[in-house]
Amino acid sequence: MQINYMTLIMNWINFGVIILIIIGIYKGVKAFKSFIKRNKQMNEKLDIILDTLEENKK
Repeated sequence: MQINYMTLIMNWINFGVIILIIIGIYKGVKAFKSFIKRNKQMNEKLDIILDTLEENKK
């Protein structure tokens, strides 16, 4: 049984690349969720500030 070592090496490199892509996608989704959460918090703070300004205006 003959083993082609170049094929084995390329398979390991491909598995490594796939794992890196999956990790990259996971971190990207995590960063996007963090951005959305921060954006919602800023909107809530701005709403509070605008409400207080409207109350002071009256």
